[in-house]
Amino acid sequence: MKFLSFADTKIDAFLHMQLIDLAKTLSRDPKLEVEFSYHSYLNKSGHFIHVSQFWMTYPGPVQLQGLKSEVYLRSFGNFYFSDLRVLQEVLQSFKQEKHHQFLKHLLLFAEDYRLEKECIARRPGMAVSFSERKKVLLTYFQRQLRQHLQQRKWLDAFFCSIFLLANHRLVQLNSPLSGFYDKIRAPLLQLNKAHSTKEIAEIMQVIQKILREWDIKDMITSYLSFYESTTATFKDLTRENEVKAPHTMETEEETDGQDTEHEEMPSWHEETSSPTDSFLQFDLDQGTSTDLLGEGGRRAEEGDQAFGAVQAGAKQSKGNDFSAEMDAGLDEKGSAPGKEVFPYGEMNRCAVEKKVETRFPTPLELKKYLEIKSAVQPSISLLKQSFLKTIEHKKNVPNQDLHFGRLSKKLTRLLTDKNPRLFYKKMESPQELDAVFTLLVDCSASMFDKMDETHQAIVLFHETLKAVRIPHSIVGFWEDAADAKKDSQPNYFQEVISFNHSLKNQYGPEILQLEPQEDNRDGYSIRKKAEDLLRRKEKQKFLLVFSDGEPAAFDYENLGILDTHEAVTQTRKLGIEILGMYISNGKVTEEAQNLMKNIYGSHQVVVPSAAELVSYLVPVLRKLLFKLS
Repeated sequence: MKFLSFADTKIDAFLHMQLIDLAKTLSRDPKLEVEFSYHSYLNKSGHFIHVSQFWMTYPGPVQLQGLKSEVYLRSFGNFYFSDLRVLQEVLQSFKQEKHHQFLKHLLLFAEDYRLEKECIARRPGMAVSFSERKKVLLTYFQRQLRQHLQQRKWLDAFFCSIFLLANHRLVQLNSPLSGFYDKIRAPLLQLNKAHSTKEIAEIMQVIQKILREWDIKDMITSYLSFYESTTATFKDLTRENEVKAPHTMETEEETDGQDTEHEEMPSWHEETSSPTDSFLQFDLDQGTSTDLLGEGGRRAEEGDQAFGAVQAGAKQSKGNDFSAEMDAGLDEKGSAPGKEVFPYGEMNRCAVEKKVETRFPTPLELKKYLEIKSAVQPSISLLKQSFLKTIEHKKNVPNQDLHFGRLSKKLTRLLTDKNPRLFYKKMESPQELDAVFTLLVDCSASMFDKMDETHQAIVLFHETLKAVRIPHSIVGFWEDAADAKKDSQPNYFQEVISFNHSLKNQYGPEILQLEPQEDNRDGYSIRKKAEDLLRRKEKQKFLLVFSDGEPAAFDYENLGILDTHEAVTQTRKLGIEILGMYISNGKVTEEAQNLMKNIYGSHQVVVPSAAELVSYLVPVLRKLLFKLS
């Protein structure tokens, strides 16, 4: 559990998920993700959009429109209407120039300016976000212009003035800017009329020649970025550019003349003519000079586009049997690799489940348990009576106005109604409720001063559900920080009350064995316990989580909130109702409320202190029991 926050740059999980969904919808790339970075740019080969944290300092509505405008530019504009190869080639040629930073910024600004008009023309609904974006950036660059002029950073100031002039703001250009602007005014106007990345690149070459004549320091401030990468060709995917085993070598004549830049990746729909035409070679050979194939195909990873393409169109081959290798790429359900490669979330791909056996209670634990049970007994009795009364009320409330059943005492309808309904039926409630509960208890180190009060709430939960005969389980969870490594993070689960023992009177003191331990990986734990609930036959399934703060574990802090939110969302889609209860340290802060809202949405309760946990749990249980009855 995290005690201190030195950099309060937390990202709203709901906002993050909204941007991810928006990016995937616009780009039609299901793998596309959104990350927050210093600048905004598209990493198409890596399936990432980076949006700028520049917008995080602005109020909520402005922040949302600004971030959406960047998603529009990258997932729709750059994704479909930019020639990324041309941009990369031009930027590469600028690196030899004395003013390469200014040329880079001017090129990227001109491209974004063109893409903005393209986006609005094709999707007019984007105009609202771009309008808000323009207002903010105009104010920002006016302030930056004044600052650069005072510091005599002429090219920095000139770039700011270009942005302002392009958006119809009058700017007074002082010497030496005025003379230079007169020289490149014509090509700048042509940039405004460019219709493609290629046209912009050609105009930039003209500006590049003019700029060589100007003896001035290059631009220093960084406003825009571009992801430069080597485009993967067909040879890269089949590893033909690496040293191959003798039995997979091809002659130069076989590979010459292939259009590798635009060639589509084939799939196994027919028998292939040679081994290297198939992506199976990519899986079996690692590029080393050996004729050994190893023990089988390499395990698929989430980013393997080649393997995914093969799997999407796989059919039985006539001459070669690839069924074994194909089966290696399928999960137990026979689905293609993708998100299923990490069933508990990508952030938890190295998490390992460890179970802690519950020992037999000591006499001291038995005595303490009876004391706690006696203290919470009034609340248990209240909840039980309330539940039974509700059951009895619903049982006795008749279903009235029927054509058959028991005769009602209100016979006046024979005279007042044309088609009287004089009968009713009693509703018989089932003896056993078709519901099941699981309580997840955070056993991180920060619970050391709250565990005694938490024990009381757990006892209340257990004894209440036992009294109304609802099966349930109680599980403590934590991660071992000492043994956690990059490739293995042991996560421990101690089931002190199991489903099979929950309704038996002799079980209960085991609850006191839950003690503060190490870290907590909430997203992984929620997914694991949701799996257990899905195996139950009951119709209604509930998962409660007791926690006292933000998830914190090995390599988990930065995206722990988002991963836990995704786990909660996935659990609800499976038909399990999940509720989070946050135990604060004596005062409910806005930060704590926002944290729980980001993770659990409206299904959460923030408890001011551990001492009040029992009093807050009573209405929660009453509401849940009323829902069941």
